Amino acid sequence: MDFVVDADWVTGMLLASIRVAAFVVVSPIFKSIPASGRTALVLVLGYAFTEPVTESGDLGLLLVAGFTNAVVGAVLGFLTGLIFYVFTVAGSLIDFTSSLSAASIFDPLAGQQVTVFGRMFNILAMALFFLLGGDRMLVSGLGVSFEAVGVTGSLSLSSSLGETAVTLMGRMMIAAIELAMPALAALFIAEVVLGIAARFAPQSNVFLIGLPVKIFAALASVSAVLLLVPETMDGVLNIVEDTFRTTLLGM
Repeated sequence: MDFVVDADWVTGMLLASIRVAAFVVVSPIFKSIPASGRTALVLVLGYAFTEPVTESGDLGLLLVAGFTNAVVGAVLGFLTGLIFYVFTVAGSLIDFTSSLSAASIFDPLAGQQVTVFGRMFNILAMALFFLLGGDRMLVSGLGVSFEAVGVTGSLSLSSSLGETAVTLMGRMMIAAIELAMPALAALFIAEVVLGIAARFAPQSNVFLIGLPVKIFAALASVSAVLLLVPETMDGVLNIVEDTFRTTLLGM
């Protein structure tokens, strides 16, 4: 039995897989997924978006096409995933203010140090993201990118992409502060109370009782922050969809 491999089809699959792999590696949305799951995702989506390449014997064209697909996937992954850091930043702000940042641990999946509330908010955001169909929206956006820029298509990056990145960074920081504001307000009040206690009762060891008081204030107020997470996630999904559209127009 003969086993025939179509070189044009295999070349198209490799180029499509390069774009999907760059998107998955750069996007923070997929960092919590194990490496085996990300590899399977790249192979499946690369197969789904395969387009036969008739110029499979042209080495120069394949090198340029591979670089182009890597750039398209990396830019899409970075810009669409930038707003997703809002939950990690909000949790890190609460951890830093409540002194829980000292209890940071190494997350082997993310490959970096994570704090208590930062990790918790990130896991909750990931669950809501997939529950609300965010993964299907990302796959649809990748599919549209192959229509906008084919696997062997040319690329022309607009200067507006830099402005888009700066705007997304600003919106992400503002949204993170707004999300963490209930806990930050409670911790600020706790700091004021401890400062007054240290002023009028200097014999009390404020440094000894300050840490448990701030941790208790953070735990008591974080429930108000959790109530804001679903609404924030709805806004994140809308921003990701708009970012897909803006980025593809800039290409």
